[in-house]
Amino acid sequence: MISKPSDLKGKNIGRVIQLLLAKPGTPRVELARQTELTKTTISSIVASLIDLGIAEELPGEKMGLVGKAPIPVRIPSDAATVVGVNLARGSTTGVVMSASGKLLASCVKSVSNKTRADATANLFDVVQRLINESYRNETRVDAIGIGAPSPLDKKSGVVYSPFGLSDWRNFAIGEITEKKFGLPVFLVNDSDGAAFGMKCFGKCRDISSFISLYFDEGIGAGIILKDEIYSGSFGYSGEISYALLKSFCDEPIDNSGLSLDTIVSALNSELGENLGSIDEFLRKGSALGRRTASVIGRVGDELGRIAALVSNIFGPEAVVVNGKLLDFGEIFFEALKSSFESNLFSGDRVRLLEGNNDQFEAFSTGAASYAIFSYLMSKALTD
Repeated sequence: MISKPSDLKGKNIGRVIQLLLAKPGTPRVELARQTELTKTTISSIVASLIDLGIAEELPGEKMGLVGKAPIPVRIPSDAATVVGVNLARGSTTGVVMSASGKLLASCVKSVSNKTRADATANLFDVVQRLINESYRNETRVDAIGIGAPSPLDKKSGVVYSPFGLSDWRNFAIGEITEKKFGLPVFLVNDSDGAAFGMKCFGKCRDISSFISLYFDEGIGAGIILKDEIYSGSFGYSGEISYALLKSFCDEPIDNSGLSLDTIVSALNSELGENLGSIDEFLRKGSALGRRTASVIGRVGDELGRIAALVSNIFGPEAVVVNGKLLDFGEIFFEALKSSFESNLFSGDRVRLLEGNNDQFEAFSTGAASYAIFSYLMSKALTD
């Protein structure tokens, strides 16, 4: 398939903006090297971004006795300020973020979003609080990013039919939020957004292809391949909640789906103690001694197998593990790492990294990161 010139232009601009978000202060010559674009193309893109106020030059430091000092280029912090919101099943979390990745405000509302009416009211409430906080700090909000469960259509801003949320079917969350606040709205799968945030502002700045796994309310993944979000053909990918954990789920998973609460329920039965939800299990479990440590090791072993399965399919440079189970520390992670490495086709070529313990913080900052990039791109591509 041959790309249209306009498509290629947009892709090149996107590569430059993404690189400048991840590595502010990169000179033109380094932008050309890392994007594999010509110096002429880079100079044209940078000049256009500077004219639009998306980028700026900084004084260069001369590195030797001969020649001009390279001039660093960056995206100024005030090029975009966005609200990023994670619309989850049991909570709505949000942040205000600048184009430098700095968090300026945050908000958490721990109530159910099971119905469309509740989800809309909670989303609007969190966004309004964050806009008001920004206004008090004399900061203008330019756009809104929303992270939500898949499947969804990023272009139309519609959530189709996420599992367990039947009232959300064909939920035009992008359109109604844009009408409410008069700001551009960018919708992204929650796990995809979190992975994109790692690419722009986190520990994966230098990694072109990686998978970010989330073991928390559910079990899912965000996939970055060659610096871009991989969303699949129908707006979702990385939905690994149905990868069977053979040690804990002898029967087929029912319509509730597989989550860490499913695992904890099985562990409660095995230990003969009702430790409750995943949060309670994490709080109490670390004090229950050797038997619990053995069980946690088995959980790590099973999740390591799932991580290896996903890695074998996509062939990334790294896999990042996120979620509450990281709070168990070395017992859990070492078991996961050992299982992961023993099940990999590629030997020790794929790195395994520890990520964020707080999934919902990662999802809201990820939605903000995606909105920053998308807003700057829309500004750059507007003739």
